[in-house]
Amino acid sequence: MAASTSSISSPPAVAKPKENRPFFLSPSAFAKFAAACGPIAITFFFIMLPAASFLPPISPYRSAEAVAHHYQRHETGLKGGIALMTLVGFFFPMYTCAIGGQISRIPGVPTTVLNAQLLGGCLGGLFLTLPAYFFATTVYRTDRAPELIQLLNDLSWIFFAMPFASLLCQDVAFSWAVLLDRREKPLYPRWLAFLTTALTLTFWPALGVHCVKSGAIAWNGGLAFWTVGVGGGAQICIISLMTYLAADRTDLPSEVDIREGAFLSEEALSGRFVTRDEVGRLVERLVAERTKIGKEAN
Repeated sequence: MAASTSSISSPPAVAKPKENRPFFLSPSAFAKFAAACGPIAITFFFIMLPAASFLPPISPYRSAEAVAHHYQRHETGLKGGIALMTLVGFFFPMYTCAIGGQISRIPGVPTTVLNAQLLGGCLGGLFLTLPAYFFATTVYRTDRAPELIQLLNDLSWIFFAMPFASLLCQDVAFSWAVLLDRREKPLYPRWLAFLTTALTLTFWPALGVHCVKSGAIAWNGGLAFWTVGVGGGAQICIISLMTYLAADRTDLPSEVDIREGAFLSEEALSGRFVTRDEVGRLVERLVAERTKIGKEAN
């Protein structure tokens, strides 16, 4: 048995025809594009703010007349920025799926973790998109009574600042998956799990925006707006970069590779998992040897 294993442990390389296809049709191209959608989503989320002169956001203390005047004065910028903001609904789910595609390559990640990341990210993308429609409703009829415009403005800003719980679900699942990767060279560095979770702490002050009209945790305050914006943007950009780099990793086996090939070579017995290509070459050699033996027997 040992001799048999030794005879097939180092199959000769089978030359593969060189594939001439554009980069966007390569196996990792779509994964890289989806990973890059994270920073793009954040850009479109915030692009409405300078277009509507919402940097800094208008104060919750402003009178109804002042709020109505702001919308009337910046109507064109609001309409353009809101239209672009709706594209978050395309880019953020793409970014979420990019993460899911990579963490699914980590051996032993439970389906529950994969589903939690996917659903948390998609719900997060939904809640990041909804403020655009509230702002759109507010600016749709700027000749309304100022009190109605103020009411819709309050609704828009509260929805802009508060809904982040789904993003916590996504982060917990992602960090959990990263820490489950116990290989010598993990797909994601383990420090990333701790860093991204730490950055979610910047989200929590936004829970108080409906309780105050001024100060650090008002929707235009230093904690509820600026800290959340910087922390959330940094988290998404860092994960996007690491996911983009992970999509290029070909030196690690997937769980399918482990199931199919971990026991098929002497190298695997010494602790190195064989890759799908190695399994393919091994199977081709076994088939060729079986065919040769059959011809000789006849």
